[in-house]
Amino acid sequence: MLINISQLTFGLARGVLGATPHRMGVWVQGCSLPKCPGCASMHTWPREGGTRIRIASLMELAHRQPKTPSGLTISGGEPTDQADAVTALAEAFRSEFPEAEIVLYSGLNWPTLAARHPQLIAALDVAITGPFRQELESTPLSGSRNQDVVLLSNLARDLYQGWEQWPQGVIQIGSGPEGAIITVGVPDTTRMRRAARQSGFEQWSWHTRKSRTND
Repeated sequence: MLINISQLTFGLARGVLGATPHRMGVWVQGCSLPKCPGCASMHTWPREGGTRIRIASLMELAHRQPKTPSGLTISGGEPTDQADAVTALAEAFRSEFPEAEIVLYSGLNWPTLAARHPQLIAALDVAITGPFRQELESTPLSGSRNQDVVLLSNLARDLYQGWEQWPQGVIQIGSGPEGAIITVGVPDTTRMRRAARQSGFEQWSWHTRKSRTND
């Protein structure tokens, strides 16, 4: 089965969109949900673009890593737009790495996600659900505090005990194509909002664009 992804990474650190170190991250391409102002992943909204790759190929890449992945985080975009493929990815990862955690980020509210996609939910340890609301503070696992963090397994309840007290704003910085800087994680939006106001900004987004300069 094929899945259309925007980004793939290995080596997610402890506390960056999950509990364990050396995790695999998959960001799907495309989001059909109402668009959240201030979304940090606007580049994943269009259905066009991305890279179509076989799930079996993703598992092969996971096995080639220097350190065995301790988990998988799936985000986007909106994963449920490709529900069958994302379910197949989670189930394949569970089969290959049965001791690892699987985390899903979705803009759907938890009751809707659970009702529409029970097979996907059955393959997860953690679901972070609900639309991002720019005006609300972030938490260590969610972009805004209205979003639910649902622990679905005994593994998750063990790994995520006391997650509300984890350090805030833990992100990883890496390099992308054409010199782009890529950040992964949940920014401390309270601190960033305060800094924006102190600098005189009245509106802001956590998504940055390369500025153009005239020679």
